[in-house]
Amino acid sequence: MIQEPKPTVFSLSGITLFHFVNIVRQWDLQFLQLEPGVFSVDLKQFISKDFQLGYGKFNRKVKQEGFSPKGIWSFAFVNAVKLYWRNYKVYPSSVIIYAPGSEINAVSDAGFEVMTISIPDAYLFEIAKRESQLDSYNVLKTISLISGEHPLWQELRASILSEINRRLIEQDLKSKDDYLEVFTLKLLELITHYRISNDIVSSFKRLTLLKKAEAYIFENITEPITVNRLASYLNVSERTLLYAFRERFEMGPKEYMKFLKLNHLHVRLHEQKSKASIASISRDSGFWHMGQLYKDYKTFFGELPSETLKKNIL
Repeated sequence: MIQEPKPTVFSLSGITLFHFVNIVRQWDLQFLQLEPGVFSVDLKQFISKDFQLGYGKFNRKVKQEGFSPKGIWSFAFVNAVKLYWRNYKVYPSSVIIYAPGSEINAVSDAGFEVMTISIPDAYLFEIAKRESQLDSYNVLKTISLISGEHPLWQELRASILSEINRRLIEQDLKSKDDYLEVFTLKLLELITHYRISNDIVSSFKRLTLLKKAEAYIFENITEPITVNRLASYLNVSERTLLYAFRERFEMGPKEYMKFLKLNHLHVRLHEQKSKASIASISRDSGFWHMGQLYKDYKTFFGELPSETLKKNIL
């Protein structure tokens, strides 16, 4: 979370993935678009030094990876769109728990919608101690996902967007009110009614395998990497590698490598600060056949590489 931020409330529609990442830069996050089509995010946020509220809706399948801010707890109330969080499948009426400084690793389908609240660790501990709810507080340190059915889930989820909209309309940027305390008390109560999710769909070993695969691809981004070469480097069979990618991303390693390189090029074009040819930038992302690249890039992002670069220069 931004240190001592100025109170802010805003609503933005149709944000590109690149600009969305810049907006949420206080989170150490990397996003990968995992399906073709023009990407956009609808985003609403209220930010203060005491707490943060957020709403987001993504129109394309994405992978999210990184780490949450230190000293801050975040809780995400998500819709029913298919979502994998770490090695769990997330079901409706679940709450994803981002412990301070914890790893983020998620894959969400198009239409993913989420309401989030971020609370300082010191404040959450203070309320839990005062209300004799330290057991619930300590449980949070050992889990990353809770699920179940309780009316409080819908109430808390709806209250986040309602509170953001209220502040947008009234331009109320003061955070010294009772909203955070009321929400925190109800959240601690909700935790006592929920069960710890144990719907594991993949092993940590498989997730580690995918991380190593992606790191190797990035390290050799300019080279043509075959599935056989990748499997040999990871010391696994091609079948094992194929299964791991399909289970997590619903695509094989070859298609994933292509998407990863397209995302890499997309970011490079956005970040380009000096004059350089599109061909040279593309080669740095592992593309050598410009005709096919233009076709794939246009299909994936809805514009040509030259159009992305032009937007950046303007």
